[in-house]
Amino acid sequence: MACTLFQVGGKDGWVLNPSQDYTHWAQRNRFQVNDTLFFKYRSGSDSVLVVKKEDYDSCNTNNAIQEMDGGDSKFTFVKSGPFFFISGNAQNCQRGQKLTVVVLAVRQNKHTHSLSPSATPSPAEAEIPSENGPSPSSDVSPSGPTSLVPSLPKHSSSTRFRSS
Repeated sequence: MACTLFQVGGKDGWVLNPSQDYTHWAQRNRFQVNDTLFFKYRSGSDSVLVVKKEDYDSCNTNNAIQEMDGGDSKFTFVKSGPFFFISGNAQNCQRGQKLTVVVLAVRQNKHTHSLSPSATPSPAEAEIPSENGPSPSSDVSPSGPTSLVPSLPKHSSSTRFRSS
């Protein structure tokens, strides 16, 4: 499985006023499990906190799930779903130095059977009525039951990828 290293914020790195807004930067990229974020900053001048959504929204720096403060920090995604990052300096966070990343659900491998919307169903799967629900061997992603319905086109961009 190929992994990608993303430098957060592009050329500016993890700074208070990047030339490219963190929200726009994150929306332009597709993040998958095992990808790594690289936060470029000077040690002692800032830090990166991984936090819950509530702490992200309020810029609460007191309940970090993980703190990276050594400068030039890396964070590897080990699961799919949303991740919330804020500056360890609450004032910087309140002024916009924060990032939300949504990691795509893991695609099926040859040993699992999935009805995820990103997978193209085989002719046999296409004939299974959706009201029957998932088969016992379905790969249920952490994103919830919507990932089990292959025919809904109005999901977020994370479900519009095609298998290649």
